[in-house]
Amino acid sequence: MAVVSGLAWLVFLPNTCYLLTEWRHFLEVLGYTDLHLRWAHDGDARLVLMVLTLFYMCYSGIGVLTFTLAIRPVVALARERRLKVWVWGMPFFLLMSVGVYLGLILRFNSWNLLNEFSQVVDSIVEILQRPTLASYVIFFAAFLWLMYAATDIWIDGFVKRFNAKWPH
Repeated sequence: MAVVSGLAWLVFLPNTCYLLTEWRHFLEVLGYTDLHLRWAHDGDARLVLMVLTLFYMCYSGIGVLTFTLAIRPVVALARERRLKVWVWGMPFFLLMSVGVYLGLILRFNSWNLLNEFSQVVDSIVEILQRPTLASYVIFFAAFLWLMYAATDIWIDGFVKRFNAKWPH
């Protein structure tokens, strides 16, 4: 049962990272409303721009926080087994980045691993055959790792500050 739960966790985890990509909708709104041009002289535009910015910051923040909180127990388990973070981290964050690409660009959903497995695998192989695409996936994986590390440090500081007990 632990293996099935672990696989389900792994398959659905990229959905938390996906929330970081929602800024594209914010940029679309800026593009068709010109809020970024009107904010200086239009009070309503300024308010809308501030509310939208706050919304997308919170939305992305929730994604990063849930991503980090979901990984922390696995990191603790890896540390108990004396596994070096960089050894398992590289393939792990690459896998998360590939998952976001599959959902964001190719519009696959997590359950497509069950009902369209060969198409998902073919899409992953295609990444390896396209160097520019592969570099974007690698860059996003590094970004995810950096976001995880920063948020993990922030959580530790928050917990220490408030003297709370937190599994790590």
